[in-house]
Amino acid sequence: MFIYIYKNYQKLSISLLLIVITNSFLLTSAEAIPAFARDKQMVCSSCHTAWPALNSFGHKFKENGYRFAPLTEGKNKISDDLSWSDKIPLSTIIVGRPYDKKDSGNSKTRAIHEVELMVAGPVSKNVTAFFEIEAEDEDTNARGYELGIPTAALTYTVSSAVNIQLSWADILWFDPYNTYSSGHRMTRGFNSILEQSFGGADNNKSLKTSRQNVTLYGRPIKDLFYGVSFSGVADQSEGEEADTVTLRAAYQLTPEIMLGGLAINGSCSAKIGLANCTVDRDYSRYGIDLELNKANMIVNAAYMQAKDDNSTGTTELKNNAYFVQALYTFGNGKRAIWAPLVRLDQYEKVNGTEDITELTLSLNYYFSENFRGMVEFWDRSGDGTTVDDDRLTVQVYAAF
Repeated sequence: MFIYIYKNYQKLSISLLLIVITNSFLLTSAEAIPAFARDKQMVCSSCHTAWPALNSFGHKFKENGYRFAPLTEGKNKISDDLSWSDKIPLSTIIVGRPYDKKDSGNSKTRAIHEVELMVAGPVSKNVTAFFEIEAEDEDTNARGYELGIPTAALTYTVSSAVNIQLSWADILWFDPYNTYSSGHRMTRGFNSILEQSFGGADNNKSLKTSRQNVTLYGRPIKDLFYGVSFSGVADQSEGEEADTVTLRAAYQLTPEIMLGGLAINGSCSAKIGLANCTVDRDYSRYGIDLELNKANMIVNAAYMQAKDDNSTGTTELKNNAYFVQALYTFGNGKRAIWAPLVRLDQYEKVNGTEDITELTLSLNYYFSENFRGMVEFWDRSGDGTTVDDDRLTVQVYAAF
């Protein structure tokens, strides 16, 4: 690990220098802001400790359907039954990855790695919509990057305690907290709980994989958030033989500390005809998580037990995982400037016989509230078939 860091010290130094020079000469007057901030006339740091990680206010804003309070109407009222914002709620994110090198592979210059187009906001007093169109360099055809829709959601709000959501999204997309969120992550990769397929009974996919969901969620009391979801198999676009139930609860012990629990039970039916489910395969995920969200610091931790039927449905496979992540921001009193992050992941494979440990060290620099540069070092060590590896990545994100 340390040899690898030393070998890449010069490249890392040059990358950091380029970030600082770019900030000094190109971006001193550029402060473009995304759709929500434009519409509400608020800075990005109102909702984000360090974009895209949400603070407590951001949690509530998402829960309320991108409103300050539930069931509020748009600024532009057309009739008693029709009102919306006078601005199109359109946002774009462009991700560049000019340097990416694994110890086990070739270096890559992925100058434009990903482009996302998002439309989100209230449709009416009770209805909120969200959808995302995405293209990545990993999926291409003869014309260039292929387009996909990783997330689309339609939510009907009865009250703050009762929200009904239909979505094609990851199984916990409704959750406003950062612990299980794929969209609020600050790193190149995902934490182990979201990333691992464990025993593979969920179509050999992970919790971050999109699927069809029908969800009921809300806050019956101020400090308690809940969610109940009925979902299909991961990465099965038509939701055939849906049989996955998710129960989520998160309680604010204090304004800064949340303690949560998660239970997922489902099956992948042989009737669907998937290669990973030639027989009926049951699976479960049970987890406990903690979030400390205070001023300029966010700490997330979670532990999960996973159980999966094996590929023949004759044996139950058990694997556990946990992660601890800490993000701290240094700013100018108005917004984040530097945001270092450290995360430790530990997870099991092959019915608990292989233990893998990952360390992620990330340094983020904000040229402006909506333009972020990141240098990240990742190290993996493990047992059995898992190959020890390291990775150095330079990445930039622009949102407008």
